[in-house]
Amino acid sequence: MALRIRELLVDAQGCAGPLDDPDALEAALRVAAAAVGADVRGQCVVRFVPHGVTAVLVLAESHVLVSTWPEYGLALVDILLCSADMDPARVWASLAQVLQPRDVIERAIERVVG
Repeated sequence: MALRIRELLVDAQGCAGPLDDPDALEAALRVAAAAVGADVRGQCVVRFVPHGVTAVLVLAESHVLVSTWPEYGLALVDILLCSADMDPARVWASLAQVLQPRDVIERAIERVVG
């Protein structure tokens, strides 16, 4: 049986959401992961000075990550899922509700192994 890995890269520009709030971003990632039933195995959240956050959830199914540049209203999101039952677009839809981007560029990548 082949392994199907789906990745969604999102450039979210003009965000009105909490780009400089590490707790809010981690909570948003957790809600987004739960939206597809992902199993969170770990996390790392780093707040940069003077501003910006990178937050990642390590999932049994891979990862979801957001890095922010509040001074530009920018969030870059990487959603990588190796479960065929999980749709990265649903994860992004949940995150978008929190980030509130004005403009979005999405790049979907699919890898099939085996």
